[in-house]
Amino acid sequence: MRSSMKRRYHLMLGILFSMIVAQFLVVLFTISQANDLYALASDIQSIMIVFLFMIFVYLVIIFNYLPYRLSRAVQRVEDLIDEISNGNYQLDIDAAGFENDRDFQTLVMSLMRMLDIISRFDAVKADKIYEHHQRINQLINLLPQMVMIATVNGDIVYINDVFRNSFPNIDETSNLNEVIFKDDLNARVFDIIAESLRYGNNLYDETVEPEGSPQTALIKGSIIRNRKGIASGGVFTVELIGNKE
Repeated sequence: MRSSMKRRYHLMLGILFSMIVAQFLVVLFTISQANDLYALASDIQSIMIVFLFMIFVYLVIIFNYLPYRLSRAVQRVEDLIDEISNGNYQLDIDAAGFENDRDFQTLVMSLMRMLDIISRFDAVKADKIYEHHQRINQLINLLPQMVMIATVNGDIVYINDVFRNSFPNIDETSNLNEVIFKDDLNARVFDIIAESLRYGNNLYDETVEPEGSPQTALIKGSIIRNRKGIASGGVFTVELIGNKE
């Protein structure tokens, strides 16, 4: 049967009290059987020494055992809470390891239930985020313009199907600063986007009209900033007007 720390404490105090009662009964029995005063004094002295030694040893055990068991259980619970506070919700908690500490096992079981609820909530949240992401992707792919999302370093995070069809050599592993174009129009378009990312400037109907080119590019862009207001990337649309001969 599992026992709590409080029950163990009460049990140990009961044993200590039993030892004191036993000492008292042995002394009474010795007195009732004594025939010689000097022998009685010697026997009582021996009994007192033996029981004093036993009680001392038992108190030393109690003094070290209870704090050890308590500190070990508390430390294990603290380690679990530290893991949870660091965002690790996939813990393999062995509740059986606390079976000798009923109070702490109850706490650990509560933590396990909490982690289960958090895990199920995170799973539902992840599904919703994925669905939302898919909706946005499909919406962007329906746009007639080329759409590109990039970081301030020029790394391309996302491009829609129109962009992919127009520039098959560019994908989500490319970097704007490393892409080279022979066409002057495309080169200027990507230079303007790279400069917008570099300086954190939005683009409002930026028009690119190279001499001799039958096409004109219309660029729109918005810089993405974190909660501190620092630019982390940008979203850009490119629309080509006119047809090449």
